[in-house]
Amino acid sequence: MAAFAQAEMPDDRLLTDPFLQFPTADGVHVVWFTEFEGSEHTVHVGSGFDRAFAAVTTQPSRLAEDNGSWIGEQNGDGSVYSGWTFRPVWRHEAYVDGLSTGERLPYYVSSLTDEGDEVQSRAFTLAPLPAAGQPLRILLTSDHQLMPMTPANLQKVTELLGTVDAVFLAGDLQNIPDRASEWFDDNRGRAFFPGLQGLAGSTLERTVVRDGVTYTSTATYVGGELIQNAPLYPVVGNHEVMGRFNPANGLNGMFNDPRPRAVAEALYEQNAALYNPSGDPAVREAWIVDNSFNTITYEELFTLPQHGPAGERYYSIQFGDVYMIGLYGTRIWRSPSLGANTRGKYREAAGHLNTPDQWGWGEFIFEDMAAGSEQYEWLVGVIASEEFQSAKHKVVLMHHPVHGLGDNSVPAFTNPVQVLDRDESGRLVGVRYEYPLEADIFVNDVEPLLKEAGVQLLHTGHSHLWYRFLEDGLNILESSNVGNNYGCYIEGHTLRGNPLLNDERYDASNLAVSGDAFGYEPVFPTIFAPMQNADGQDLPCVASNDLTVFSILDTGTGTVSSYVFDTRDPAGEIRKFDEFSLE
Repeated sequence: MAAFAQAEMPDDRLLTDPFLQFPTADGVHVVWFTEFEGSEHTVHVGSGFDRAFAAVTTQPSRLAEDNGSWIGEQNGDGSVYSGWTFRPVWRHEAYVDGLSTGERLPYYVSSLTDEGDEVQSRAFTLAPLPAAGQPLRILLTSDHQLMPMTPANLQKVTELLGTVDAVFLAGDLQNIPDRASEWFDDNRGRAFFPGLQGLAGSTLERTVVRDGVTYTSTATYVGGELIQNAPLYPVVGNHEVMGRFNPANGLNGMFNDPRPRAVAEALYEQNAALYNPSGDPAVREAWIVDNSFNTITYEELFTLPQHGPAGERYYSIQFGDVYMIGLYGTRIWRSPSLGANTRGKYREAAGHLNTPDQWGWGEFIFEDMAAGSEQYEWLVGVIASEEFQSAKHKVVLMHHPVHGLGDNSVPAFTNPVQVLDRDESGRLVGVRYEYPLEADIFVNDVEPLLKEAGVQLLHTGHSHLWYRFLEDGLNILESSNVGNNYGCYIEGHTLRGNPLLNDERYDASNLAVSGDAFGYEPVFPTIFAPMQNADGQDLPCVASNDLTVFSILDTGTGTVSSYVFDTRDPAGEIRKFDEFSLE
């Protein structure tokens, strides 16, 4: 292949631009995707692009489309894909080594199509792990989920900073992890990779009334060219987890149908001779995964550290002056409704009482982190390590916001307590779930560990708003009002609904209607409050479908700064509204 010939414009024969993963002391992984298997997939590096690194090609095993996809001419209406259809996508990954600390080199990638045509990307830059003391700017983000403002948000990051040194993403990258178009080419212009690569195309129309005059604006946002030049570090959110594998149920149906692994294991043991007559451990594991939940696509798409017992599902990294721990802290989201036909947070559907195979088992936690669990013991070991102890900035990423002002911070982060209601004859008449506040796993077991270890920042997501707390030296930040919002619930503004108040069988005190369930008081923005309540009083949160927010960890200043952009004013400024120190 010819060097010096890298493309000047994106080539749509590449499904993505290349992006960076898991840098090491002297190297970094480069990944890109195509819709052809091709050959001679190569990364070209250096001022003359004279160093070549061959890529290894794999095919993600669960990517598909169905009638709910927005792809090509289909607008979620099944006009192209009437049902679940496997979508062939190929992933190419090369490890570029021989790099020096502090060195940033240009690179591009090339692939030969199945017809033998050469396809090249534009040129970007790569680097190994940064040195201690090197000033870094790290984007703190989450909950992209193809939401309307996400491309605008990411575009404003690049307009303000140009580029960043890393992206820490606290879960919920898209909506349905096995739907290929949500990663690559959803026709609404808001797919995951295009947004983080400046290749999106999302048009926002906004209307605002000022002094009695109505103004309408229209602007198209392309996202930001970020991960081509900076490594992406995500953690698992609930939207990275697929449920039971049954293509007949479609992608949305499978996503909403996870079952606790313990339930699948028990069912397997009852029928082991039928499902696996040879007793093959691999067959057993595959059956249990297919009949509970999985993060297969997430793990096949990304290259992350695998130092722990769960592979890429939770991990830790030393990145310059930052030691980041990425926890697997999330659970299935279910409806809070107490309606008779609801398989939800608090009950099973009345029509499913005699068919446990259709139960949802409440909002169960995907990966245990209680004291004594595998993840907890791993965390104890990480915190005891010399690398963590000596780090200047100690940061934890976790999707679920145990402390929060949003709707998803309740109920308590604990395993659902199942209650079986029976009539006088002993007949099952209801299956309910309680979440005792005093049983919160994070508050009881993990949070004390983090505080004692001197963790300075816990970055969460899930509720799609901005707020922060400071308790015992631990800053807790949710900066997830990226693409949309789901509300801020505090006294004097709005309150959460509490369906348990209308049913005396439940302990309604377990569900806080305002503020943090454990009494943490939010810190007001230090520069200005972007939002006010109906009485004009400043709010300690940003929860808006017009305002989009991002946060930057700057290791050079030891600060976390949050910025807001009003999409109703496309020509408006990106404004810093909050800043706090990690020192």
